[in-house]
Amino acid sequence: MTSSPGSDPKDPDGAPDPAARLERLARRANWTLVWEQVWPPLAWALSVIALFLAASWFGLWFVASRPLHFGLLALFALALLAALFPLVKLRWPSRADALARLDRDAMIAHRPASGFEDELANGAGDETTSALWALHRARLARQVDNLSLAPPAPRMAWRDPRALRFGALLLAFVAGLAAGPERYARVAAAFDGRGGGAGAAPPRVDAWIDPPAYTNKPPLLLKVAGQEKPESLVAPEDSVIIVRSDSKAIEAHVEGALTPETSPPPAAGGTPQKQDNAPLEQKFVLKGDGKLTLTDGGSPLASFSISSSALGKPKVTLLDPPQANVAGSMTLHYSLADAYGIASAEAKFAQPGAAGAAPVHTLAEPPSLPLSLPNAAGGVGEARTTGDLSKHPWAGADVVMTLRATDVAGKVGESAPFAMKLPQRNFTNPLAKALVEERRDLILDPDRNRPRIAKVVDALMIAPDVFETPAGIYLGLRTAKTLLQGAQNDKDLIEVADLFWAMALQLEDGDASQTLKDLRAAEKQLREALQRGASDEEIKALTKQLRELAERYLSELAQQDKSASPEDTPMDAQDLEAMLDRMEETARDGARDEAQAMLDQLQDMFENLKGAHSAQADPAQRELNNQLNELQKLLRDQQALRDETFRRDRRERSRREAPDAGAPDEDAQGKDASPLDKRQGDLRDRLTELQRRLKAMGLEGKGFDDAQGDMSEAEGDLKGGGQPSPGNGEAEAEGEGGKGKGGKGLGDAVDAQGRALQALREGAQGLQQQLQGNGKGGTKTVGRGEGRGQGRDPLGRGQGGPRGASEGLLNEGPEAAERARKVLQELRRRLADPNRPSDERDYLERLLGRD
Repeated sequence: MTSSPGSDPKDPDGAPDPAARLERLARRANWTLVWEQVWPPLAWALSVIALFLAASWFGLWFVASRPLHFGLLALFALALLAALFPLVKLRWPSRADALARLDRDAMIAHRPASGFEDELANGAGDETTSALWALHRARLARQVDNLSLAPPAPRMAWRDPRALRFGALLLAFVAGLAAGPERYARVAAAFDGRGGGAGAAPPRVDAWIDPPAYTNKPPLLLKVAGQEKPESLVAPEDSVIIVRSDSKAIEAHVEGALTPETSPPPAAGGTPQKQDNAPLEQKFVLKGDGKLTLTDGGSPLASFSISSSALGKPKVTLLDPPQANVAGSMTLHYSLADAYGIASAEAKFAQPGAAGAAPVHTLAEPPSLPLSLPNAAGGVGEARTTGDLSKHPWAGADVVMTLRATDVAGKVGESAPFAMKLPQRNFTNPLAKALVEERRDLILDPDRNRPRIAKVVDALMIAPDVFETPAGIYLGLRTAKTLLQGAQNDKDLIEVADLFWAMALQLEDGDASQTLKDLRAAEKQLREALQRGASDEEIKALTKQLRELAERYLSELAQQDKSASPEDTPMDAQDLEAMLDRMEETARDGARDEAQAMLDQLQDMFENLKGAHSAQADPAQRELNNQLNELQKLLRDQQALRDETFRRDRRERSRREAPDAGAPDEDAQGKDASPLDKRQGDLRDRLTELQRRLKAMGLEGKGFDDAQGDMSEAEGDLKGGGQPSPGNGEAEAEGEGGKGKGGKGLGDAVDAQGRALQALREGAQGLQQQLQGNGKGGTKTVGRGEGRGQGRDPLGRGQGGPRGASEGLLNEGPEAAERARKVLQELRRRLADPNRPSDERDYLERLLGRD
C-alpha cells in the first residue's frame, strides 16, 4: 500500500506531521537560495555607489574637465550595470534544489529530505515489504524532525578576499564628513551637463580667532568673502588664529608678532582628522600686533590687521607689615589683582645678601607659605593668611620676603621685597632657647658655624648637676657632639639639627596640653573649610567643635593660674560664645572673607593668651602686673570718692537753699558709713605704698607726688567742712559752699580730688612710657577686654602718641563692622557705670541717641 507525504497520519502521541514540517523547511530553503543569488550583485552595486559618492563629496566634479566628467560618469554607470547584470539570470529554485539544500545542511547520509519524498513501487505490497517500508518511513520522519536550515551563505569572502567593498564604504564616510553641509550640492554637480568645472563652487575658507580659555570670550569670526578693505580687530594676547580651507591654493601670510603654532592641539569635538589634512589648516599664535593676509593662488583674498590686548602680569601687594603672633605664626594682609583671575599665590623667603654675591650653603630650603585667595570672582581683592613657620629651621632668621602670584594664564607677578625677621616660637627655657638658636645657625651656614656650635655644645654640657640639666637632655647633648664631630655630609648635619629641635621641645613643652594641640587642629580645619566654601552644616559642626575646645582650654588656663584676680581673667565664656556666633552667622550669610578675618582674630587671641600666661610665670612680671592692677583700682576708687563728695556737696547746698526741706534722708550718709576724710586718707596711704613698691622695681611714677599733695589737700578740706556733726550740721557750716572752721568745704575738696585724678592719670601715662622704653610694654597680662586688637583701642588706634591720624578711619578696612561693634559696646559699658560723673553720662547718652 502506498502513501503520500501529505497524507501521512499524525503520530499516536500527537507529534507534528513530518510532511508539513518538511514543506515549511523547503519554502525557507527556496528564499535562502534566492538571497544567495541576489546579494553578491547588490553588494558590488553598493560598492560602486559608495565610490561614486566618495568621488562626488571629495569635489571630483568641480575639478574634472568636460570629457573626463562624462567619461567618469559613464564608467560609474557601466560599473553599476555590470554589478547588477547577474540579476538578469535569476531563477526561482525548484523543489529538488530546496530538498538538496536541506540534505546538504542536514549532514546526514542517505538524503533524509529527498528520501522522504520517495514512494513505494507498485506491486511490492507483500506484508514483509510493507513492514520494512513502514520502518523506513518512521526513521525518515524522525530525521525530518531533526532537520535545520543553515543561514544564507553568499560567499562574499570568497568573491572579495581583500574586502574592497568595506574600503569603498569607509572612503564614502570620510568624504561625507569632509563635505559637510555641501554633500547634496556636490552630488548634484555630477549630473551638471556643463561639466569642466563650470558649475564648481569657489574654495571654502573658514578663519576665526580663538581667545584663550581663561578669558571666557567667544571665538571671533573673520569675514573672508566679500571683503572690500582690510579689517581691524582686537584680540587678547595668546589667542590662536585658525585658517581652514579645502584648497591648497589658499595661503596665509603673516606679519608682525604672529607666530606659527608648532604643535597644534587635537581636533576639537573628537572629529576624525587625517594627517594629510594638516596643510589645509594653518594656526598662528598672537603674541603682539600683527597682520594676516589670505591669498587664493597668489591673488589677494582678504586682509586683517590684528591688535593684541596685553594680558599683563598679576599684581600682588603687601598692605600691612607682617604681624607676628605670640605662638610663632604670622598673619599677612595683601591684595591681588589680575585681568582674568589668580590661580595661586605664595610667599617666598630668601636670605638677604649683596647683589651678585655667591649663595650661602644651607642645609634646608627656604620656607614658603601658600596664600589663600579671596572668595571674590577670579580670586582678586584683599585677603589675609595666617601661617605657622615656627617649626621651620629658618624661624627667627633675617630674611627677605616676596609675595608671588600666578594668574590663570601662567604669568607670574611679584611684590616688592620686604626685609623682616621670620617669627619663631617663644621659648622660655634658657637651654631650649640656646638649642634652637644653634639649630638655626647650623642650618643657615654649616660651613662657617659648625666649629663654633661644637664649642657651644661642650659648654652646655658643663656641670649638669649645678645647672639642673635633665639626664635625657645631657645624653642628647653628648650624642649631638658625637654626631657633629663625625658628620661627613649634609645628611649627618641635618640629623644633628633635628636632635637640637627635639631636645628644645622636650625642655619647653614636656607634657604639653593636648587640648591646645586639638584647638589648633580645629582652627586649621575650620580655616580650610571656609577657604574651600564648605556647606553650612560642615561649618556649624566645625564651629561647635572649636567652641568646645576653646572653653576647655580657657578652663585649663584658669586652673593653672588659680592665684589670678578676676580682672586678670584673659577672656570669659560669654565673649567667646558671642564671637563664635558672629563668625558662624557671617559665614552662613556668605561673607567668608570676614569670617576668616574673625578666625584670624580668634587665633591671635588664643596665642596672646598663651604668651601672657607664660609671661605670668615670671615672679617679677607677676609682681609688676599686680602693681599695675592696684594702680587701676586706685584710680577707680578715687573717681568714686570724688563723685560721692560731689553729690554730698550738692545736697548740702540744696538744704541751705530750702531749710524747710527736712532732715537729710538715709542716702545722705552715702553707701559707705566711714567719713569722707578717712577714706581719702586711706587712698593717699595706698598711693604711698604703691610708690614705694614701684621704686623698688626701678620705676618712678611722675605725677604721683602731685597726686599725693592734692589728696592731702582734699583730706584737709573734708575735715574742715565735709563732715558736720549730727544735729548741728548747719550751725557748723558757715557761708556758701559748705565752708567750715578751716574756711574750706566739700566744693574745694571736689576740686582737689579732680586734680588728684588728673595727676594719677599723668603718672600712669609716664609709667607706661617707662615700661615701653625698658622693653616691658609687651609683657603686660592681657586682661578682660584687652589684647584683642594687638594693643589697640576699639577704634583700631594704637596706644602711644597721636591716635587715629595715620591709622585709618573707623569705616575703612575689612574689620570696620567689628570695630564699630566694639565702640558701641564700650560706650554702653561706660554708661552703665554709676560711678561716672553725671556730665560724662549725659554726653554718652547723647552719643547713643537716648535723649
